[in-house]
Amino acid sequence: MTREADTTALTKSHVADETRRATRLFVRMWALAHILHLLIADRSALHTPWSAAVVGLALTVLLRPDNGRLLAGLLVAQIVEHTVEMPFSPDHWALVAMVNLLVLLSMAASRSTGWQAVAQSFAAARAILLIAYCAAALSKWNTTFLDPVTSCANAVADLITFGAAGPLAGSHLVNWGTVATESAIFVLLAVPRTRAWGVLLGLTFHFTLSISPVIVVGDYTSTVYALFFLFLPPETVGRVLDRVSGWAARSAVVRDAKRRPPITAVLVFVVLGFGGHLLGQVPVATVYVLEQFYFVPLLLATVLAVREQRSSGSSSGVRIGRVRLLHLPVLLIAVLWALNPYLGLRTTGVNTMFSNLRTESPDPNHLFMPSWRLTDWQDDMVVLLASTDAELQAGADNDLALPLVALRRIAMDRPNLEVTGVLDGETVTFGPGEGQRKLQPLPAWQYRLFLLRPVATGDAPFCPQG
Repeated sequence: MTREADTTALTKSHVADETRRATRLFVRMWALAHILHLLIADRSALHTPWSAAVVGLALTVLLRPDNGRLLAGLLVAQIVEHTVEMPFSPDHWALVAMVNLLVLLSMAASRSTGWQAVAQSFAAARAILLIAYCAAALSKWNTTFLDPVTSCANAVADLITFGAAGPLAGSHLVNWGTVATESAIFVLLAVPRTRAWGVLLGLTFHFTLSISPVIVVGDYTSTVYALFFLFLPPETVGRVLDRVSGWAARSAVVRDAKRRPPITAVLVFVVLGFGGHLLGQVPVATVYVLEQFYFVPLLLATVLAVREQRSSGSSSGVRIGRVRLLHLPVLLIAVLWALNPYLGLRTTGVNTMFSNLRTESPDPNHLFMPSWRLTDWQDDMVVLLASTDAELQAGADNDLALPLVALRRIAMDRPNLEVTGVLDGETVTFGPGEGQRKLQPLPAWQYRLFLLRPVATGDAPFCPQG
């Protein structure tokens, strides 16, 4: 009886140790995702106190991943930075904010900032990723994306390969392949027996998107990389960590960096955080190279770890887990955020990146999702003809239309804005001058929360990144 009790105690201790190691790795990967987002978004030229604070705290968390108070500070700083940045929020930055809110709620409920409190949020974090990924895959099931002539997938493939894709860039293989892959990733992650395959496919797919320096999406890739690891058992994550650590130990650069970690962190903060102000593209290119050295070893180590786990007969997937009641409001926010385009609300930064999705009147293009309307924001569309604003004039030159509420929002930032366009079949000139139709300002809440993008009125591919 004593021997069985000792065995049980050892097993529980082993599981707790593996879970702690996996949580520690997630914290570091999550901190790195914060760093890469802001370095890439600001092109290594941080320009706000909040973005600098997030990067500085994230670097500190990398050095001290067991310090829960530092992690809590990073999560709070990111949420504040995201709030200040709104409504200009990319898809993954809102996803990061929601996961950060989950972790902070767990810390508050448990009155602890330890790794156990962080791990308590993982079930809800997995659910959040499934919601976001489902929305991203779902948005691409539209007639424009599935047409190789107008699809963003085909346009991006031709761009990132510098034309080397040749005829493939104009074939159905690219756009249908993208839809099939993203849909498969979601399904594989949702099914317990296939979660490891979903992780491997997801890591591979997003790595391929990050290879080319033309379309800079390493920030998105680093975010989903960290979240994908939550779908692997702690033992598999431990194998990945051991193998990557062994490879890193062979690098003289890594060994030099580890001799003086605080000095290395300060150099990274100064050179890669602010070097863009003085050194132009040099720090930007450096970030691109470093992110590849991050993605490749993780991908290879995960492939080997999953293979070893399956060979040993152990499960290579992990349960979603029980979502705690206090996390349900955040999951509801995630669902509503993903449904924004279909509800007649926000159309930018809502998991529809490069999707060609159009929910605006008069021609919604989704194959089966209805366009409900809580507002008329997507109904009053202005076909741009001319403008005193360079960006809007470029939109006019490319036959774009913009929701009237979007013009009203732009006019709040540019009081002298003049725009001529077609609204409800009538040519109208908007502006502050005599005889022009004035663009009424939006309420503060609408200005802060909702951003609507332009849409194409012709057959030319139009691929807004947000």
